[in-house]
Amino acid sequence: MGVEIKGLTVPALLIKLDPSKSLQENIDELKQKLSSAFFKGSYAVVDYNGLELNEESKAEIEKVLKDFNASVLGFQNTKNNKDSLKGVAQKKSLKIINKTLRSGQKVEYDGDVLILGDVNPDAYVVSSGSVIVMGNLRGVVHAGANGDETAIIMALKLRPQQIRISNYIARSPDDETKESNSPEIAYIENNAIVIDKIK
Repeated sequence: MGVEIKGLTVPALLIKLDPSKSLQENIDELKQKLSSAFFKGSYAVVDYNGLELNEESKAEIEKVLKDFNASVLGFQNTKNNKDSLKGVAQKKSLKIINKTLRSGQKVEYDGDVLILGDVNPDAYVVSSGSVIVMGNLRGVVHAGANGDETAIIMALKLRPQQIRISNYIARSPDDETKESNSPEIAYIENNAIVIDKIK
């Protein structure tokens, strides 16, 4: 079967490892496939598909992607759905919005949403799955709207009026001086929304 790389859409990729091969074989094949300039600047969800991965192995895969100027959004294991905390849930379909959402515009979708543009203040996105914004998120986003606590929110610049994941709510800090220039990902951990930088 080999390593599969599918476009959730570029610049968001799903990399599916081959559990019948060793970790090293998967990494060698991944290096070969990522050598195309097509994948530079991509963000990837790595599905290890039942392969045994420890933290060291995950760090090794992240380093391979970083060497090819790509970043890991998260890991998931479709052989064990409980282990997809930061992954984009595969059971949902993906809606791609190839524009900036302006004030007053609203998108509602039963599935994952990828926005190739900004979400401006007073624009709303409501999704039963995860929401990825390849731009500035300054409006309101509700991911996991049907109660899915494994949903994530990711943006190249995360300065929302409000974000919600399932029944949890967070907003940007009032201190604008702490604004991050790194992409960030929001997810639920220990009954709260956690926001991490994507390095």
